[in-house]
Amino acid sequence: MSSSNLTRWSGLAASIGGVLFIISDVAQFVIFGNQPESSAAATDTWIMLDMLMLASIVLIILGLVGLYTTQARRGRVFGLIAFLVAMIGTVMLFGFVWTGTFVLSYMADAAPEYVDPGFLDADPSGALIMGVLLTFVLFAMGWLLFGLASLQARVLPRGASILLMIGAVLFFVLFMLELPGPTVVFCAALAWMGYALWSSTGETVAELNPAHNPGWRGGKETEHEPAV
Repeated sequence: MSSSNLTRWSGLAASIGGVLFIISDVAQFVIFGNQPESSAAATDTWIMLDMLMLASIVLIILGLVGLYTTQARRGRVFGLIAFLVAMIGTVMLFGFVWTGTFVLSYMADAAPEYVDPGFLDADPSGALIMGVLLTFVLFAMGWLLFGLASLQARVLPRGASILLMIGAVLFFVLFMLELPGPTVVFCAALAWMGYALWSSTGETVAELNPAHNPGWRGGKETEHEPAV
């Protein structure tokens, strides 16, 4: 399979990951609502939805690689920095959800008094709170920067890039305020970007890849710009 086809498939992974993330997040809110976490986390449904979210994050990570490589030569150093911060934040988010899937489920059975009103508040050192805050700051900042880099690169849809930046900020704000639906806008933008990449032809993707573009030499294009 050629690298251009792999890049297109990563776009599909980003789209599916974004949709699954929304489904798992909304389903948790609809099913459990304001139910105490000590009760919700002890159920099989909670674990299944969290595992669905873990799978969606893996797909998003795969998708992020393809989205970056598609616009790498136009993003330059800023695009690389944005990609790295977004990747680190997303991997840390995976760890956060993994903890909620398995550790929190165990604590809901073994020590529910630490789960309600919140196991983060039960940590006297504040280390857990700092870890969670760092995770969501890096996640939101990384994707905000990635949206800006995509906007400057003008390879992926402009509207999706703007929506991604808005979604990254909303993701952080709504999560910190413990309001529902923090993932919807962000994941919708991600699915849009992924679909745009997936629906591109193999030739179009190859044009955007320096390894397949003979007109790209030493950081300058010697042929016409590909259509955006």
